[in-house]
Amino acid sequence: MPLPDDFLPPVPRTRLTVLSADGTRLSVEVHGPDDAPTVLLGHGWTCSAGFWGRVLHRLGDDVRAVVYDQRGHGRSELVAPSACTATALVDDLEAVLRATVRAGERAVVAGHSMGAMALVALAGERPDVLHEKVCAALLASTGVGGLVEEVRLMPHPGPLRTVARAVTERGMGDTRLLTLLPPWARRSAISHMTLSPAADRHQRAYCTDVVLACPPQTRAGFARMLADLDLGHHVVALDVPTLVLCGTEDRLTPLRHSRRIDAALPHPVGLVELPGIGHMTPVQTPDAVADAVRRLVRDHHVSAGAATA
Repeated sequence: MPLPDDFLPPVPRTRLTVLSADGTRLSVEVHGPDDAPTVLLGHGWTCSAGFWGRVLHRLGDDVRAVVYDQRGHGRSELVAPSACTATALVDDLEAVLRATVRAGERAVVAGHSMGAMALVALAGERPDVLHEKVCAALLASTGVGGLVEEVRLMPHPGPLRTVARAVTERGMGDTRLLTLLPPWARRSAISHMTLSPAADRHQRAYCTDVVLACPPQTRAGFARMLADLDLGHHVVALDVPTLVLCGTEDRLTPLRHSRRIDAALPHPVGLVELPGIGHMTPVQTPDAVADAVRRLVRDHHVSAGAATA
């Protein structure tokens, strides 16, 4: 099924490879003019840099947008499941920030799901990097702990109800649950988990394709990390202006996660609740996500000139 043009990511102005601390090669793209404010966008589990395509189209030339593939995803280097850790995500985010955010500038960083978790972990583990490179944050559709206990995949009609229960009980770590299903059931299960009933057929087709393109070892490795994740004590270290955004029908990281994060932040600037929207907010509501990014750039971006003045 052909997708509307805005689902196809714009052509980047620059592509580069950034080495993380352990030597993992990360694929990075830069969009927009050199003299625009820098925004770094981090995608979630089983997605890729192209996941931000609809948001990038809406941001246009207003920002210098940096997007990267998390390790094991997209064009970045495939890694062993043992290398899929929260610390590795922090290493990767720091490497991309240092390679792409100009000297003296502090960027707006927007993370979706696991991309937001990486930013929270960076704040707790490396506050010096946060204060040097980040001026404001957007945490979209995310949580910082208790992810398996609070995932809300049920109810689901018919045989997929059994799949939803199994995914919940096994902590989203058994990739065979999807690969053993017939194609129609596999796609329906992914759509149910990641989107809301309000999603249209293009959003469903795109999101299922993205998830199924993720290598099984990456999906399994990060699933184990997510099942054990506990970053609640790091939220208070994210002491930059932070906007939280979530759909009210998010089944993977339900709205209560976002409300708890917002209540714990030292510098909250708003909680955006999107009625009837599921987990994949950059795909299902790209206008709302782009507007949130623009708001943070307008109110909080620090340019190199301002930082050194």
